[in-house]
Amino acid sequence: MRIDDLRSVGDNELSADICIVGSGPAGLTLAAELAGTPRRVLVVESGGLELSEEVDALADIDNVGARRAQSTRVAGDRILGGASHTWSGRCGLLDELDFSDRPWVANSGWPIGAGELEPFLERAAEHIGIGYGSGFTDDAFWQLAGRPQPSDALDPTRLRPYFWQISRDPVDPFDCKRFGAHVKDLVAPNVRVLVNATVTHIDTDQDGARVDSLQVAGADPRPRTVRAAMFVLATGGIGNPRLLLASRRVRPEGIGNRHNLVGRYLMDHRCGAVGALDPAVADSALERFGKYVVKTPHGKHTFLHGIALSPEVQATEGLLNCALWLQEVPAEDDPWDSVKQLLRGRGTAHDAKVALAHSGLLLSGARRRLIQHTGLPHKLDRIELRCMVEQAPNPDSRVMLTDRTDRLGMPLARIDWRVNAQEDSTVRRAAALAIDEFTRLGFPAPVLYDWAREASALPPQLTDWAHPTGTTRMSVDPRDGVVDVECRVHGVDNLFIAGSSVFPTTGHANPTLTIVALAVRLADTLRTLN
Repeated sequence: MRIDDLRSVGDNELSADICIVGSGPAGLTLAAELAGTPRRVLVVESGGLELSEEVDALADIDNVGARRAQSTRVAGDRILGGASHTWSGRCGLLDELDFSDRPWVANSGWPIGAGELEPFLERAAEHIGIGYGSGFTDDAFWQLAGRPQPSDALDPTRLRPYFWQISRDPVDPFDCKRFGAHVKDLVAPNVRVLVNATVTHIDTDQDGARVDSLQVAGADPRPRTVRAAMFVLATGGIGNPRLLLASRRVRPEGIGNRHNLVGRYLMDHRCGAVGALDPAVADSALERFGKYVVKTPHGKHTFLHGIALSPEVQATEGLLNCALWLQEVPAEDDPWDSVKQLLRGRGTAHDAKVALAHSGLLLSGARRRLIQHTGLPHKLDRIELRCMVEQAPNPDSRVMLTDRTDRLGMPLARIDWRVNAQEDSTVRRAAALAIDEFTRLGFPAPVLYDWAREASALPPQLTDWAHPTGTTRMSVDPRDGVVDVECRVHGVDNLFIAGSSVFPTTGHANPTLTIVALAVRLADTLRTLN
C-alpha cells in the first residue's frame, strides 16, 4: 500500500473511485478489504507517520457537558493508524439484547440484529489480531478453550460470565495491533494513503444529495480538492458529526442533517474502579476471574474473564448493560515490564536489575503461562474491581459547533455529553451483585468504595472511556437517524459512515470488534456499487 504526503503530490493525483477519510481501525480495515479490487481507493489521514502537537490541536473541543478524561481535546490520535495508536487492545462482543428495543431503555434498538453482523466477525478478528470473532464469551468459552466448565457457576438470573480478548500485534507479541505500523506491508496497488491531509469541507451538488468532492489542507492551509465517486467518513464519534455539521455551504444545517439529528445521541462508556481487593488474598479469585491463554487458529491469545449483568436482571430491575472485572495494577518495579523491554531490545541496566531481583516471580510466571495457560503473576500495587456501563441514548447529549475555528478555518466541536441516574444506579447494583456472588462462591470479595454502595448519595467516580458513540446513528426512517442500514447517509447517495458513530446503542463492550465488523460489511457493500 503506497503512502504519500499531501505536500508532495500534485492536484492530478487527488482522485479515486472510493475516498476514505480517516486511517483508524475502521478506515484501514475498509482499505484492506478493498485491496486487490478494481476500485481505486484513497485513504485521507489528517496526521502523519509521527504524532504532532500542531495536528493534534485540530481536535481541540469546547466541553460544556459532563467531565471527560480529556476535557479540551477529542480522545484519539491524528496519526496513521488513528485510535489504534493508543488503544488498550480489549475486544468484546455486543450482546443480542443490545440490538433490541428495550422498554426500560429509552431510544434503544438497532435496525439490524446481532445475526446480521455474525458473518463478518471472523474477518474482523483477523484485522484486529484476535483469535476468534464470535463464540468466545459466556459459558461457550470453556469448550473453545478446551477447559472444563467450573462447577461453581454464577447465578444466571443475576450475573453471567463475560470474556474479552486482547488484541495481539502480528510482529510484536507484547503489544496489541497498531494498524498504522502495518500499512506499508499490505500489497495493494489499487490503494493509496495520503497523510498530513485534513478534510475541512464536504462539497455537494446544489441539492445536497450527492458529494462531489472534499476540501483538504495540511501544513499549507490552502485548500486542495479530492474527487471520488464514493466517500466514507471514518473519523470517529466526534469527527464524523463535526465534518457533516461544518459542511454547510449548500445546506446551512450541514450534510445529512435535515431532521436535526447529526451529532445527537452522543454516548460513551462510563468506567471506573468500584472497589479493591487485597493482593495478599486474591490468588483464588484471580485464578478464576483472571486471564487465560488459549491456543486459537491464529496463535495463542489472551482472554480476560469478567462478569456482566444477566438479561433477566436488566429487564426485571430496569438496568442498563454493565460488566465488571478484576484489574491488576502493577507496582512500579513489576519485573514483567522490564522483561518485555529487554526482549524487545530496548531494555536498560535498570530493567536487568529489576528482572534479576524478582527471578522467583518470573519463574512462577513462566510456569503459569506455559503449563497452566493463565495470566502472568505481576508484582501488584493493588487489585481493582472495575466496571464499564452503557449509556441510554439521549438526544440532548450531543456534538455541536462553536464559533471558534482551528488554524485551517474549520469550526471546533462543542461537546455536551450528558450522564444520568440510570447509569449510576446500574453501576451500584452491579457492584453489589458482584460482591454477593464472590462471597457465595467462596472467593475473597473486593471491598466497595463508599460511593459505589447501593445506598450511597456520594457522586460516582466514573469517567468516559474515549468511546464516543451514536452521533450519526443507524435507522430505517430518516426521521430517527443519520445513516441507513447500509451505513449510507440518508438522502446522500454516495456518502457512507464507518465507526462507532453509527451505533444506536453502546452495550457495555469495547466497540472496536463491532466497528471493524461493520467496516468489513460496508466494504462488501461498496464492492457491489457502481
